[in-house]
Amino acid sequence: MTIAPNKPLFEDLMVGMALPTTKFGPMDRFDYIPIALILRDTNPLHLDRVYAQERGLPDTVQQGPLNQAYLYQFFTNWLHQPWDLVSTEIRFSANVFPDDNLYCGGEIEALECGDAHDVVHCRVWQKNEDGTSILTGKASGRLPKHR
Repeated sequence: MTIAPNKPLFEDLMVGMALPTTKFGPMDRFDYIPIALILRDTNPLHLDRVYAQERGLPDTVQQGPLNQAYLYQFFTNWLHQPWDLVSTEIRFSANVFPDDNLYCGGEIEALECGDAHDVVHCRVWQKNEDGTSILTGKASGRLPKHR
């Protein structure tokens, strides 16, 4: 499988190309605290290890929006500018725990030529080090052409 270049130009891409995979981690439970404050989500599953273990989990659970932020960072870093992000559809499928490593990747599904701009449509994913799918979905972004 061909891997799409980092900071690609529209003409350099083909349907089926893989996006360069990016690793984030290991995850740190202390990153959950500011996110809990920002989200106003003080659910003890995110903050209290004993509480989470009493409910059958191995440890505290990382907030879903934090997982999603890593996937957005992966995709917008591949684009030329973060504001080139056009749309996303994301599905949450598993929990992330402290010390997990997250891997983000994707594949180009379609290339759309337009008058104002050209858009790349990708299938994107996030997995942990065991290969468990954390997030799946689609992301689209604008890309420049060769001048």
